[in-house]
Amino acid sequence: MYTRICAMIVSGLVCVMPLQAAEPAAPAPPTLESLQADVTRLQSIMPGQAFAMTQVAYNFSNLWFAVQAENWPLAQFYASETKVRLRGAMRVQPSRKISSGNLELTPIATALETTQLAAIEQSITAKDKTGFVAGYTGMMHGCQGCHEASEKPSLKLHIPTMPAEPMIDFAR
Repeated sequence: MYTRICAMIVSGLVCVMPLQAAEPAAPAPPTLESLQADVTRLQSIMPGQAFAMTQVAYNFSNLWFAVQAENWPLAQFYASETKVRLRGAMRVQPSRKISSGNLELTPIATALETTQLAAIEQSITAKDKTGFVAGYTGMMHGCQGCHEASEKPSLKLHIPTMPAEPMIDFAR
């Protein structure tokens, strides 16, 4: 009887003891075909340049309201984000097919960054609203020039009348 009870206890312990997990198998090294499939899948889910440009517009629009409120630190943030997002848009699509061939967009964006956007940043540093308005307007004209060169003249810009983000309190 004692042996029978021990056997029942041992078998009960075996039933409640957790099983050791087997070592996971090492993943197979990627093949050229699997890498090509990954690239194709990633290309299919990657947002396009239009999405990237909405991020530029979001930050550029909010920049206007930060300066109007004389919130210079917030303005510096949005100017910096505009630059970062513009660079990102150029990584997404550095050239655009137009009727006459390919239009290289990166040199246009670089020129905007080193001239108009640099003027905006200087006006923010100087806390110069008048200079900012001139720089901001100049940047919009430069952007419009790129839209026209890209055969997208209907993408017309104007001074925003409301911020892109209504949750931000632009006041200092």
